[in-house]
Amino acid sequence: MALNLTYGDRKIFWGNEGLLVAKLDATGASPTATGIKLVTGLVSVGEMEDQAETSNFPADDISNHGSKKGATLLQGEMVFMQTDEAVAEMLLGHVKSENGLGYVQTGNYSDFIIQYVNKARKKTATGVVDGYKINVYPSLKATAEAGFESETDSSDGVDPIQYTVPVEATGSANYRSQGKTPAVISYEVWGEQAVEFENMMNAGLFIMFPNTVIPTGTTGE
Repeated sequence: MALNLTYGDRKIFWGNEGLLVAKLDATGASPTATGIKLVTGLVSVGEMEDQAETSNFPADDISNHGSKKGATLLQGEMVFMQTDEAVAEMLLGHVKSENGLGYVQTGNYSDFIIQYVNKARKKTATGVVDGYKINVYPSLKATAEAGFESETDSSDGVDPIQYTVPVEATGSANYRSQGKTPAVISYEVWGEQAVEFENMMNAGLFIMFPNTVIPTGTTGE
C-alpha cells in the first residue's frame, strides 16, 4: 500500500551574496534605486522577526469578533567580516576622519533599499534546476552601531572579528506591489531566466522592483 500523492517542486536556498545598498528615489515617473553600492564581506542575515502585534476583539460570545494587525516592523541583524564604505558611510552613517584613515560615528541612521541574493535549487519532475532567490527590503536602516568582539591570538589560532549590525525594516509607499507596501519581498528566477538575471547583474548592478522585467519573463507576481 502507498499513497499516490503529487507533490510540488522541492526547493532549497542557501548562501548570501550580492548585497546591494542604495537610496530609493521617487522623484521620477516611477521609483528607482540610485547610488547602488556592492557590499563586501557579508557573513549572514539574521532572522528578521515581525514585531507587529495582532489584536483580537471579542463581542457577544465570540472571542475574535474582529482582529487587527499593526504595521509590519521587521527587526534582526546583519553580520559582516568587514565594514567597508558601503556599510560604514551608508548603512551606519559614518563620516571619514580628517586623515581619511578611519570613520567617525555620527549616530545618524538613514533608510536604504537593500537587496541580497540566495542561491537556489529545485527538483522537478524532469530534473534539477538552479536559480536565485532575490530578497529586497525597501526601507531598512541600522538601529545601533556595529558590535564586535576580539580575542587574544594563541597557539590554537583565533577567529576573525565579525561585526554585527542591528537593523529594522518597514514598508515604503514608494515600493508597492499589488496595492501593498511590503517590508520585504522575495523574487525567484530559475533556469534560463536565472542566467539572464546573472547577465543583467554582471552588466550593471540593479535592484529588483515589482515591475522589473527579466528578458525571458517577469518576476515579482
